[in-house]
Amino acid sequence: MTELLIDAAEGGVVVGADGSEHGRAALLWAAATAVAYELPLIVLHARPDAMAEPVMLSEPGGVLGEAVELAHAEQPGLEVRALQTPDAPVQSLLAAGENADVVVLGSRGVEGFRGLLLGSTAMHVAPYAQCPVVVVHPGLEGEGPDFDGDVGNPGQVVLGYDGSSASNRAAAFAFRHAAAVGCGVVAVSVEAVRGEPDTWEVDPAEATPGSDTSAFHAPVLVIAASFPEVPVSFVAGTGRPAEVLLGEALGAELLVVGSRGSGGFTGLVMGSVSQKVLAHAGCPVAVLHPGIPAETAAGLA
Repeated sequence: MTELLIDAAEGGVVVGADGSEHGRAALLWAAATAVAYELPLIVLHARPDAMAEPVMLSEPGGVLGEAVELAHAEQPGLEVRALQTPDAPVQSLLAAGENADVVVLGSRGVEGFRGLLLGSTAMHVAPYAQCPVVVVHPGLEGEGPDFDGDVGNPGQVVLGYDGSSASNRAAAFAFRHAAAVGCGVVAVSVEAVRGEPDTWEVDPAEATPGSDTSAFHAPVLVIAASFPEVPVSFVAGTGRPAEVLLGEALGAELLVVGSRGSGGFTGLVMGSVSQKVLAHAGCPVAVLHPGIPAETAAGLA
């Protein structure tokens, strides 16, 4: 059964459908992303009570049919595939993620994704999926809210970067997504200290070659060179990493983080920092773990 599921989901944007408000938000974001990536949308509905193999339905009904109709209504011309699987939700999503470009989930689930609350989504899908996982809250599937003044990074992809292998994968996906939707990347690094958060712009290109600053940002600069059409800026900060990231991500197109961090993001193992970001970010959040192939993260697989 797993092999059929993987084949069906290969090379597309996979979104879990469960009929909930959270699932609808994920579907709308996934459909727009599939258009931007020029990929098919695979709408996956898990029915553990079904006594059958995973099947691609040409005329789906129920929750799956409603999701497909909504995707077509929002994105006319998009290729939408309806996939029903009898496997458990997490198992279905992980299998689909083995060859998918990205897996998209609502922040909470019901029915087909019963029990997939924010914590279980992060703990059971994001740390193990072989592709980026994006979590979407209701109300965040479209354009972000308007902000006045120098607050957040409206319309940009915000990257939480700490120099770890997971954040290098996150950087590759951040630039891939920014290139697809036509925006810039803001790379944010944080020194974890107590006290009020503070941030300032930095330019690693002006750092002395071979210095700690130059070496720290070198992987991001290398990735940025592969996406010359994507503007990139750098922000450094002090404070609690999650708090700084949440502030920088106000109104953002997407916030991208690695599942495990070092330095300013020590302990980012789907624990306190990641859960705070996933639960409270004012934009969709993408999580990547270090086991995801770099080519997959960058959309080159």
